[in-house]
Amino acid sequence: MKKYLIILILGQLFAESGFPGFNAWTSSSRLAMGGAGQLIKVPLAAYGNPAALSSNRNFSTSFVRYPAGIHSQAAAIVFPKFDGQMTFVLRRLSYGVFERLDEDAVSTGNYTSSDTWINAGYSNQLKTFPIYYGFTGGLFFSNLDSYLSTLLYLSSGMIWMLKEQQAAVGLSLDNIGFAIQSTTQNKDILPVKISLGMTKRLVHLPLTLAIDIVRLLQEKHKDIFIGGIFHLPHDIKFKWGTSTHKFDQNIRQEIWKSILGATGFGLHFNYGATDAGVGTYFYGTGGWITGMDLSVRF
Repeated sequence: MKKYLIILILGQLFAESGFPGFNAWTSSSRLAMGGAGQLIKVPLAAYGNPAALSSNRNFSTSFVRYPAGIHSQAAAIVFPKFDGQMTFVLRRLSYGVFERLDEDAVSTGNYTSSDTWINAGYSNQLKTFPIYYGFTGGLFFSNLDSYLSTLLYLSSGMIWMLKEQQAAVGLSLDNIGFAIQSTTQNKDILPVKISLGMTKRLVHLPLTLAIDIVRLLQEKHKDIFIGGIFHLPHDIKFKWGTSTHKFDQNIRQEIWKSILGATGFGLHFNYGATDAGVGTYFYGTGGWITGMDLSVRF
Protein backbone atom coordinates (compact mmCIF):
# COMPACT_ATOMS: atom_id res chain seq x y z
CA MET A 1 0.00 0.00 0.00
CA LYS A 2 2.83 2.37 0.87
CA LYS A 3 4.39 1.86 -2.58
CA TYR A 4 1.16 2.86 -4.32
CA LEU A 5 0.78 5.93 -2.11
CA ILE A 6 4.33 7.04 -2.92
CA ILE A 7 3.72 6.61 -6.65
CA LEU A 8 0.51 8.63 -6.34
CA ILE A 9 2.23 11.46 -4.45
CA LEU A 10 5.15 11.67 -6.84
CA GLY A 11 2.87 11.53 -9.84
CA GLN A 12 0.78 14.42 -8.53
CA LEU A 13 3.72 16.57 -7.48
CA PHE A 14 6.05 15.93 -10.40
CA ALA A 15 3.90 15.00 -13.37
CA GLU A 16 6.91 14.93 -15.70
CA SER A 17 9.10 12.34 -17.35
CA GLY A 18 12.50 11.28 -16.11
CA PHE A 19 13.61 11.16 -12.47
CA PRO A 20 11.14 12.90 -10.10
CA GLY A 21 13.96 13.77 -7.70
CA PHE A 22 15.14 16.53 -10.03
CA ASN A 23 11.94 18.44 -9.20
CA ALA A 24 11.57 17.45 -5.55
CA TRP A 25 11.07 19.82 -2.65
CA THR A 26 14.35 20.02 -0.74
CA SER A 27 13.97 23.54 0.67
CA SER A 28 11.18 25.19 2.64
CA SER A 29 11.89 28.50 0.87
CA ARG A 30 11.06 27.08 -2.57
CA LEU A 31 8.28 24.99 -0.99
CA ALA A 32 6.63 28.06 0.56
CA MET A 33 6.56 29.81 -2.83
CA GLY A 34 4.98 26.83 -4.56
CA GLY A 35 7.95 26.49 -6.93
CA ALA A 36 8.10 30.18 -7.90
CA GLY A 37 11.06 32.51 -7.39
CA GLN A 38 13.63 30.61 -9.42
CA LEU A 39 15.72 33.78 -9.87
CA ILE A 40 16.14 33.99 -6.09
CA LYS A 41 19.21 32.23 -4.72
CA VAL A 42 18.15 29.13 -2.74
CA PRO A 43 21.18 26.78 -2.65
CA LEU A 44 19.21 24.00 -0.94
CA ALA A 45 16.53 23.84 -3.65
CA ALA A 46 16.70 21.06 -6.23
CA TYR A 47 16.17 23.56 -9.05
CA GLY A 48 16.59 27.27 -9.78
CA ASN A 49 18.52 29.59 -12.09
CA PRO A 50 22.27 28.86 -11.62
CA ALA A 51 23.13 32.53 -12.23
CA ALA A 52 21.48 33.70 -8.99
CA LEU A 53 23.94 35.25 -6.53
CA SER A 54 23.86 35.40 -2.74
CA SER A 55 24.85 38.58 -0.90
CA ASN A 56 26.80 36.69 1.78
CA ARG A 57 28.83 33.56 2.31
CA ASN A 58 26.72 31.12 4.27
CA PHE A 59 26.09 27.55 5.34
CA SER A 60 22.52 26.25 5.18
CA THR A 61 20.62 23.07 5.89
CA SER A 62 17.04 21.90 5.47
CA PHE A 63 14.57 19.15 6.26
CA VAL A 64 11.36 18.52 4.30
CA ARG A 65 8.76 15.94 5.28
CA TYR A 66 6.28 14.43 2.80
CA PRO A 67 3.36 12.10 3.53
CA ALA A 68 3.94 8.32 3.58
CA GLY A 69 7.30 8.60 5.33
CA ILE A 70 9.09 10.35 2.45
CA HIS A 71 11.57 13.03 3.53
CA SER A 72 14.50 15.04 2.22
CA GLN A 73 17.60 16.58 3.78
CA ALA A 74 20.05 19.02 2.24
CA ALA A 75 23.17 20.96 3.18
CA ALA A 76 24.86 23.73 1.19
CA ILE A 77 27.77 26.14 1.49
CA VAL A 78 28.23 29.36 -0.50
CA PHE A 79 31.47 31.35 -0.56
CA PRO A 80 33.37 33.77 -2.85
CA LYS A 81 35.95 32.26 -5.22
CA PHE A 82 37.53 33.06 -8.63
CA ASP A 83 36.08 36.60 -8.53
CA GLY A 84 32.62 35.06 -8.32
CA GLN A 85 30.68 32.72 -6.07
CA MET A 86 30.97 28.97 -5.54
CA THR A 87 28.19 26.73 -4.25
CA PHE A 88 28.49 23.13 -3.05
CA VAL A 89 25.36 21.15 -2.21
CA LEU A 90 24.47 17.68 -0.95
CA ARG A 91 20.81 16.60 -1.10
CA ARG A 92 19.08 13.33 -0.29
CA LEU A 93 15.47 12.31 -0.86
CA SER A 94 14.41 9.13 0.94
CA TYR A 95 11.33 7.27 -0.25
CA GLY A 96 11.32 5.04 2.83
CA VAL A 97 11.95 1.47 3.94
CA PHE A 98 10.04 -1.37 2.29
CA GLU A 99 9.52 -5.05 2.99
CA ARG A 100 11.08 -7.42 0.46
CA LEU A 101 8.89 -10.44 -0.43
CA ASP A 102 9.76 -13.54 -2.42
CA GLU A 103 7.48 -15.28 -4.94
CA ASP A 104 5.61 -16.95 -2.06
CA ALA A 105 4.98 -13.61 -0.34
CA VAL A 106 7.41 -14.52 2.44
CA SER A 107 9.37 -11.64 3.93
CA THR A 108 13.11 -11.76 3.18
CA GLY A 109 14.06 -8.48 4.85
CA ASN A 110 13.81 -4.78 4.12
CA TYR A 111 15.20 -2.49 1.44
CA THR A 112 15.36 1.26 0.84
CA SER A 113 14.83 3.64 -2.06
CA SER A 114 16.40 7.09 -2.34
CA ASP A 115 17.82 9.80 -4.60
CA THR A 116 21.07 11.64 -3.82
CA TRP A 117 22.62 14.72 -5.48
CA ILE A 118 26.19 15.96 -5.21
CA ASN A 119 26.71 19.14 -7.17
CA ALA A 120 28.81 22.29 -7.44
CA GLY A 121 28.02 25.63 -9.04
CA TYR A 122 29.68 28.89 -10.03
CA SER A 123 28.07 32.28 -10.67
CA ASN A 124 29.40 35.74 -11.44
CA GLN A 125 28.52 39.11 -12.96
CA LEU A 126 29.77 40.50 -16.26
CA LYS A 127 32.12 43.42 -15.68
CA THR A 128 30.47 45.82 -18.14
CA PHE A 129 26.79 44.80 -18.03
CA PRO A 130 24.30 44.08 -15.20
CA ILE A 131 24.07 40.47 -16.28
CA TYR A 132 24.74 37.47 -14.04
CA TYR A 133 25.73 34.10 -15.44
CA GLY A 134 26.16 30.73 -13.79
CA PHE A 135 26.63 27.00 -14.14
CA THR A 136 25.87 24.07 -11.89
CA GLY A 137 26.51 20.38 -12.38
CA GLY A 138 27.14 17.17 -10.58
CA LEU A 139 26.13 13.59 -10.02
CA PHE A 140 22.65 12.25 -9.33
CA PHE A 141 22.26 8.78 -7.80
CA SER A 142 18.90 6.99 -7.83
CA ASN A 143 18.80 3.87 -5.66
CA LEU A 144 16.18 1.12 -5.45
CA ASP A 145 17.30 -1.78 -3.26
CA SER A 146 20.54 -3.01 -4.87
CA TYR A 147 19.85 -1.24 -8.19
CA LEU A 148 21.60 2.06 -8.81
CA SER A 149 21.35 4.63 -11.61
CA THR A 150 24.06 7.29 -11.85
CA LEU A 151 23.57 10.44 -13.92
CA LEU A 152 25.90 13.29 -14.85
CA TYR A 153 24.07 16.58 -15.43
CA LEU A 154 24.72 20.27 -16.10
CA SER A 155 22.55 23.40 -15.94
CA SER A 156 23.34 26.95 -17.04
CA GLY A 157 21.60 30.29 -16.79
CA MET A 158 21.75 34.05 -16.99
CA ILE A 159 19.92 36.89 -15.23
CA TRP A 160 19.59 40.49 -16.44
CA MET A 161 19.24 42.91 -13.53
CA LEU A 162 17.03 45.96 -14.20
CA LYS A 163 18.05 48.13 -11.25
CA GLU A 164 15.99 51.21 -12.10
CA GLN A 165 12.86 49.06 -12.39
CA GLN A 166 13.87 46.97 -9.34
CA ALA A 167 13.31 43.90 -11.48
CA ALA A 168 15.18 40.97 -13.02
CA VAL A 169 14.63 38.67 -15.99
CA GLY A 170 16.36 35.31 -16.32
CA LEU A 171 16.65 32.28 -18.57
CA SER A 172 18.09 28.85 -17.81
CA LEU A 173 18.57 25.48 -19.48
CA ASP A 174 18.45 22.71 -16.90
CA ASN A 175 19.42 19.04 -16.57
CA ILE A 176 21.47 18.44 -19.70
CA GLY A 177 23.33 15.17 -19.21
CA PHE A 178 23.45 11.42 -19.59
CA ALA A 179 23.42 8.18 -17.61
CA ILE A 180 26.78 6.81 -16.50
CA GLN A 181 25.14 3.74 -14.98
CA SER A 182 21.58 2.54 -15.60
CA THR A 183 19.32 -0.06 -14.00
CA THR A 184 17.27 -0.60 -17.16
CA GLN A 185 17.93 -1.52 -20.75
CA ASN A 186 15.94 1.52 -21.83
CA LYS A 187 17.65 4.89 -22.04
CA ASP A 188 17.23 6.93 -18.86
CA ILE A 189 15.65 10.29 -19.66
CA LEU A 190 16.67 13.39 -17.75
CA PRO A 191 13.93 16.04 -17.33
CA VAL A 192 15.56 18.66 -19.58
CA LYS A 193 13.72 21.97 -19.32
CA ILE A 194 13.91 25.65 -20.21
CA SER A 195 12.92 28.14 -17.51
CA LEU A 196 12.04 31.81 -18.00
CA GLY A 197 11.72 33.85 -14.83
CA MET A 198 10.97 37.39 -13.69
CA THR A 199 11.05 39.15 -10.32
CA LYS A 200 9.79 42.65 -9.54
CA ARG A 201 9.91 44.67 -6.32
CA LEU A 202 6.64 46.60 -6.21
CA VAL A 203 6.78 50.31 -5.46
CA HIS A 204 3.62 50.78 -3.40
CA LEU A 205 3.63 47.42 -1.62
CA PRO A 206 6.35 45.72 0.45
CA LEU A 207 6.19 42.82 -2.01
CA THR A 208 8.62 41.10 -4.36
CA LEU A 209 6.61 39.34 -7.07
CA ALA A 210 7.98 36.33 -8.97
CA ILE A 211 6.70 34.64 -12.12
CA ASP A 212 8.32 31.59 -13.74
CA ILE A 213 7.44 29.67 -16.90
CA VAL A 214 8.97 26.19 -17.16
CA ARG A 215 8.81 24.07 -20.31
CA LEU A 216 9.74 20.38 -20.18
CA LEU A 217 11.29 19.62 -23.56
CA GLN A 218 10.62 15.87 -23.82
CA GLU A 219 6.88 16.18 -23.26
CA LYS A 220 6.42 19.75 -24.56
CA HIS A 221 4.74 20.41 -21.22
CA LYS A 222 4.58 23.93 -19.75
CA ASP A 223 3.94 25.04 -16.16
CA ILE A 224 3.49 28.57 -14.85
CA PHE A 225 4.44 29.51 -11.28
CA ILE A 226 3.56 32.73 -9.49
CA GLY A 227 4.53 33.74 -5.98
CA GLY A 228 5.76 36.53 -3.79
CA ILE A 229 7.60 37.66 -0.69
CA PHE A 230 6.01 40.20 1.64
CA HIS A 231 8.69 42.14 3.56
CA LEU A 232 7.29 42.66 7.06
CA PRO A 233 8.73 44.57 10.04
CA HIS A 234 11.42 43.03 12.26
CA ASP A 235 13.11 41.19 9.34
CA ILE A 236 10.17 38.83 8.88
CA LYS A 237 9.14 37.68 5.40
CA PHE A 238 5.89 36.02 4.43
CA LYS A 239 6.20 33.81 1.34
CA TRP A 240 3.43 32.39 -0.84
CA GLY A 241 3.01 30.85 -4.25
CA THR A 242 1.01 28.61 -6.54
CA SER A 243 1.15 27.18 -10.06
CA THR A 244 -0.80 25.58 -12.88
CA HIS A 245 -0.23 22.26 -11.08
CA LYS A 246 -3.40 23.35 -9.29
CA PHE A 247 -5.44 22.17 -12.29
CA ASP A 248 -3.62 18.82 -12.52
CA GLN A 249 -4.20 18.15 -8.82
CA ASN A 250 -7.86 19.22 -8.72
CA ILE A 251 -9.94 16.12 -7.87
CA ARG A 252 -13.16 18.18 -7.52
CA GLN A 253 -14.17 16.77 -4.15
CA GLU A 254 -14.05 19.65 -1.68
CA ILE A 255 -13.80 23.35 -2.50
CA TRP A 256 -10.99 24.00 0.00
CA LYS A 257 -8.87 21.32 -1.70
CA SER A 258 -9.44 22.97 -5.07
CA ILE A 259 -8.52 26.40 -3.71
CA LEU A 260 -5.41 25.35 -1.76
CA GLY A 261 -4.17 22.74 -4.24
CA ALA A 262 -0.58 23.34 -5.42
CA THR A 263 -0.24 26.31 -3.05
CA GLY A 264 2.55 27.09 -0.61
CA PHE A 265 2.91 29.42 2.39
CA GLY A 266 5.77 30.14 4.73
CA LEU A 267 7.56 32.51 7.09
CA HIS A 268 11.21 33.53 7.09
CA PHE A 269 12.96 35.07 10.10
CA ASN A 270 16.30 36.85 10.41
CA TYR A 271 18.20 37.28 13.67
CA GLY A 272 21.75 38.56 13.43
CA ALA A 273 23.76 36.18 11.25
CA THR A 274 21.08 33.48 11.38
CA ASP A 275 18.14 32.97 9.03
CA ALA A 276 15.38 30.44 9.64
CA GLY A 277 12.33 29.56 7.59
CA VAL A 278 9.33 27.25 7.67
CA GLY A 279 7.02 26.37 4.80
CA THR A 280 3.99 24.26 3.90
CA TYR A 281 2.75 23.08 0.52
CA PHE A 282 -0.77 21.75 -0.07
CA TYR A 283 -1.80 19.59 -2.97
CA GLY A 284 -5.24 18.90 -4.38
CA THR A 285 -5.79 15.49 -2.80
CA GLY A 286 -5.79 17.09 0.65
CA GLY A 287 -2.31 16.21 1.89
CA TRP A 288 0.50 18.61 2.65
CA ILE A 289 4.29 18.83 2.85
CA THR A 290 6.21 20.77 5.51
CA GLY A 291 9.80 21.93 5.66
CA MET A 292 12.31 23.96 7.64
CA ASP A 293 15.51 25.77 6.58
CA LEU A 294 18.35 27.16 8.69
CA SER A 295 21.16 29.35 7.35
CA VAL A 296 24.17 30.92 9.08
CA ARG A 297 26.31 33.65 7.53
CA PHE A 298 30.04 33.56 8.25
